[in-house]
Amino acid sequence: MIRTLGRAAALAAAVLAGAPALAADSAPGLTIVEPYGAGSVTDRVIRLLEPELEHQTGYPVAVDHAGTEALARLAAAAPNGRTVIVVDLLAVEIAEAAGEDGVKLSALTPIAKLTGPGSVALVVGEASPIKDWAGFASAARAGTLKIALPGRVSTAGVPLALMEKALDVHFADIAAANRADILDALAGKRADAAFLVTATLLPGASGAAPPVRPIVTFGAARNPGLPQVPSFQESVGKPHNSITTAIAVFGPSGLDAVAIKRLTTAFDEAGRVAKAKPGAGRLAIEIGDAALLRETMQRDSRVIKDIVNLLH
Repeated sequence: MIRTLGRAAALAAAVLAGAPALAADSAPGLTIVEPYGAGSVTDRVIRLLEPELEHQTGYPVAVDHAGTEALARLAAAAPNGRTVIVVDLLAVEIAEAAGEDGVKLSALTPIAKLTGPGSVALVVGEASPIKDWAGFASAARAGTLKIALPGRVSTAGVPLALMEKALDVHFADIAAANRADILDALAGKRADAAFLVTATLLPGASGAAPPVRPIVTFGAARNPGLPQVPSFQESVGKPHNSITTAIAVFGPSGLDAVAIKRLTTAFDEAGRVAKAKPGAGRLAIEIGDAALLRETMQRDSRVIKDIVNLLH
């Protein structure tokens, strides 16, 4: 699930103060730090790129599902091009703009943008009596619904705030740190609904679709893989009620131009090969270099203030 990086910056500060680099950096290989867990959209993108990344770099690829320690792991890594982090870009931008735990993209080295824009979806459990947006809206107005998400200062917090504004209601938050927690909260009926990355709702090479029912998606238009599911702005009849993000890869501070070029080339070639694989279209694989990633970040910054204000 999309989420912010939380307590990682506090650990990163200690690392930057003088802690030794990770032992993994001393061994040949490429370590990809991933905060959101197995089955998340970032994990799926990595797994799709992994075989060709290994071919391009000549190193085995190890994926470190580091959770809230993700930034600390990256900060601990030597700037030798052997450790990178793959994140939901908007989640980190929101966390930084909100001043959460000192998260700063300026402390990272942009490498590449890995996907085009992707959306999240509002979902309920398969056994839920809620069948569509009208049913969800009616249930929300009849009583407080519980929504599973990693926190309001996150990408998932934006659609939550948009729904509260549109329906003039307030939802109860159920803390769910990752995709597994969200699915568990829905299955155990501790939450009435939740948000998942839309691409992860589609069956593919990595497994079957999860046991949930999508109600609306939050992109500007319907997702081609879920043509029967309306967009949120379509459902409420108001434009400019969409939110999308991209998956991006960053290196630690101090990474030199040679290492950046080497990594960007490796990811670019891996993306070219991955586009021919089943599931690539669902994940919107679209590799861009560090310059394009910076342009995306600059574009996001023009609207990020309004997004952060919406979360409070």
